[in-house]
Amino acid sequence: MTEQKKLNFENQQPYVEMLIDALENKGASSSGIPHNKEVMENAERYREVLKQIRSKNKTFEDLVYDLHLLNHQTNQAAGDNQSYRIAKIVHALDIFIMKEYNRYRS
Repeated sequence: MTEQKKLNFENQQPYVEMLIDALENKGASSSGIPHNKEVMENAERYREVLKQIRSKNKTFEDLVYDLHLLNHQTNQAAGDNQSYRIAKIVHALDIFIMKEYNRYRS
Protein backbone atom coordinates (compact mmCIF):
# COMPACT_ATOMS: atom_id res chain seq x y z
CA MET A 1 0.00 0.00 0.00
CA THR A 2 1.10 3.52 -0.64
CA GLU A 3 1.30 5.95 2.20
CA GLN A 4 -1.14 8.82 1.89
CA LYS A 5 -0.04 12.29 2.85
CA LYS A 6 -2.41 13.85 5.33
CA LEU A 7 -3.83 17.15 4.10
CA ASN A 8 -3.96 20.05 6.45
CA PHE A 9 -4.70 23.75 6.20
CA GLU A 10 -1.11 24.66 5.31
CA ASN A 11 -0.99 22.17 2.40
CA GLN A 12 -4.00 23.81 0.80
CA GLN A 13 -2.80 27.40 0.92
CA PRO A 14 -1.41 29.19 -2.13
CA TYR A 15 2.30 29.63 -2.47
CA VAL A 16 3.50 33.21 -2.15
CA GLU A 17 4.96 33.02 -5.64
CA MET A 18 1.53 32.16 -7.08
CA LEU A 19 0.05 35.27 -5.51
CA ILE A 20 2.84 37.39 -6.95
CA ASP A 21 2.24 35.77 -10.34
CA ALA A 22 -1.43 36.75 -10.01
CA LEU A 23 -0.38 40.39 -9.56
CA GLU A 24 1.72 40.09 -12.70
CA ASN A 25 -1.20 38.42 -14.47
CA LYS A 26 0.85 35.53 -15.79
CA GLY A 27 0.72 31.76 -16.01
CA ALA A 28 -1.82 29.60 -14.25
CA SER A 29 -2.26 32.35 -11.68
CA SER A 30 -3.45 34.96 -14.13
CA SER A 31 -5.95 37.23 -12.48
CA GLY A 32 -7.60 38.76 -15.49
CA ILE A 33 -6.06 42.12 -14.65
CA PRO A 34 -5.26 44.08 -17.81
CA HIS A 35 -1.62 45.09 -18.10
CA ASN A 36 -0.78 47.65 -15.45
CA LYS A 37 2.90 48.56 -15.35
CA GLU A 38 2.82 49.92 -11.80
CA VAL A 39 1.10 46.84 -10.38
CA MET A 40 3.60 44.62 -12.19
CA GLU A 41 6.51 46.67 -10.79
CA ASN A 42 5.13 46.19 -7.29
CA ALA A 43 4.94 42.45 -7.93
CA GLU A 44 8.69 42.56 -8.51
CA ARG A 45 9.10 44.48 -5.24
CA TYR A 46 7.17 41.72 -3.46
CA ARG A 47 9.61 39.21 -4.96
CA GLU A 48 12.50 41.26 -3.59
CA VAL A 49 10.97 41.33 -0.10
CA LEU A 50 10.50 37.57 -0.27
CA LYS A 51 14.12 37.12 -1.34
CA GLN A 52 15.31 39.24 1.58
CA ILE A 53 13.21 37.19 4.00
CA ARG A 54 14.60 33.93 2.70
CA SER A 55 18.16 35.21 2.97
CA LYS A 56 17.31 36.43 6.52
CA ASN A 57 18.17 40.04 5.64
CA LYS A 58 14.90 41.60 6.75
CA THR A 59 13.94 42.81 10.22
CA PHE A 60 10.37 42.52 11.42
CA GLU A 61 9.98 46.29 11.55
CA ASP A 62 11.26 46.69 7.98
CA LEU A 63 8.95 43.92 6.80
CA VAL A 64 5.88 45.52 8.37
CA TYR A 65 6.81 48.87 6.82
CA ASP A 66 7.48 47.34 3.37
CA LEU A 67 4.23 45.37 3.36
CA HIS A 68 2.21 48.38 4.41
CA LEU A 69 3.82 50.56 1.74
CA LEU A 70 3.48 47.93 -1.00
CA ASN A 71 -0.14 47.30 -0.06
CA HIS A 72 -0.94 50.99 -0.33
CA GLN A 73 1.05 51.57 -3.53
CA THR A 74 -0.39 48.52 -5.28
CA ASN A 75 -3.97 49.41 -4.42
CA GLN A 76 -3.36 53.01 -5.55
CA ALA A 77 -1.81 51.81 -8.81
CA ALA A 78 -4.81 49.59 -9.49
CA GLY A 79 -7.21 52.50 -9.24
CA ASP A 80 -10.66 51.41 -10.41
CA ASN A 81 -9.29 48.55 -12.50
CA GLN A 82 -10.03 45.25 -10.74
CA SER A 83 -9.53 47.00 -7.39
CA TYR A 84 -11.42 44.37 -5.36
CA ARG A 85 -9.42 41.50 -6.86
CA ILE A 86 -6.07 43.27 -6.42
CA ALA A 87 -6.96 44.21 -2.84
CA LYS A 88 -7.65 40.53 -2.08
CA ILE A 89 -4.38 39.41 -3.68
CA VAL A 90 -2.40 42.05 -1.77
CA HIS A 91 -4.12 41.13 1.50
CA ALA A 92 -3.24 37.47 0.93
CA LEU A 93 0.36 38.49 0.16
CA ASP A 94 0.53 40.32 3.49
CA ILE A 95 -0.56 37.17 5.30
CA PHE A 96 1.58 34.64 3.45
CA ILE A 97 4.73 36.75 3.31
CA MET A 98 4.44 37.17 7.08
CA LYS A 99 4.11 33.38 7.36
CA GLU A 100 7.27 33.02 5.28
CA TYR A 101 9.03 35.44 7.62
CA ASN A 102 7.95 33.44 10.67
CA ARG A 103 8.98 30.17 9.02
CA TYR A 104 12.48 31.45 8.20
CA ARG A 105 12.93 33.03 11.62
CA SER A 106 12.04 29.94 13.61
